[in-house]
Amino acid sequence: MGEPMRASRVLLVALAAALTLLATACGSAEAPTVPPIAVDPAASARNVAGAQPLAPLLGPSPEAAPAAPVVPRLLAPLSAIGSRTGPRVCEKFGSAPVAGGRFEVQNDAWGASTPQCTTAFDTGFSVAASHDKDSGPAAYPSIVWGCNHGNCTRNTPFPRPLSDLGDVRSSWSVSVPGSGRYNASYDIWLDPTPRRDGDNTGAELMIWTIRAGGIDPIGDKTGTANLGGTTWDVYQGDNNGVPVISYVRQQSVRQVIDLPITDFVHDATRQGTVKPEWYLTNLQAGFEPWVGGNGLSTDAFNATRNGV
Repeated sequence: MGEPMRASRVLLVALAAALTLLATACGSAEAPTVPPIAVDPAASARNVAGAQPLAPLLGPSPEAAPAAPVVPRLLAPLSAIGSRTGPRVCEKFGSAPVAGGRFEVQNDAWGASTPQCTTAFDTGFSVAASHDKDSGPAAYPSIVWGCNHGNCTRNTPFPRPLSDLGDVRSSWSVSVPGSGRYNASYDIWLDPTPRRDGDNTGAELMIWTIRAGGIDPIGDKTGTANLGGTTWDVYQGDNNGVPVISYVRQQSVRQVIDLPITDFVHDATRQGTVKPEWYLTNLQAGFEPWVGGNGLSTDAFNATRNGV
């Protein structure tokens, strides 16, 4: 073997030994510890023109959360229905206080000689009767708020001038039988004076929420009105010399919530039936049975002025 070849061989062996030593050293050495780089999202965003700061990684930002829906506060909320037991009133014009005297339940069997009894309880009343009358209502079992024939409910705001009526609201839930001829209606009385006893001489305003059996209000239909978010047929007539305006809901319902009584009074005033200088003396809610009566029930009732 020539000298040049031998020298090359020696060089290759030395190089291999050096590479082996280097590999062994790298395998046994510990990898250096590199501290993490702290990132400021806002600072990073500033480095990009028009960029927004980075959002947190865990969920959306508070600004992105949808707003909770606003639930309007009821001015006349209904109480939960409790015991349906209480005084049983069978006298023709007998009555009994309920809800601590805030309201009064009356039998008011004024239009017929057939027996009728009304059971009063804190949130309403139930009716037991079997009327059979074709010419008109046999009775008006009802719950009263205000002053009616000398009987004023506890802490009532009425009589009150219409100029200071405020926001009068009522909620009412009823149960009714599957047959019979009757209505479920509010009866609101107005007078030129702050009357607490006797008959009102101003006007009678009725609001029919149920119309069953093909019965009609007093008078003739004179138009329609949109009140409380729905349409009502309007009837006007006369009851023994007292003007009567009736609002009949085109679609009967068993429950109304926060019915705006003040709006009906204002509409009746606009139509000329009610005079703006008069007083509202009382508000009643009940049934006018012509035929039947069993199964009519006010399950819950409330009425307020300005939420009180």
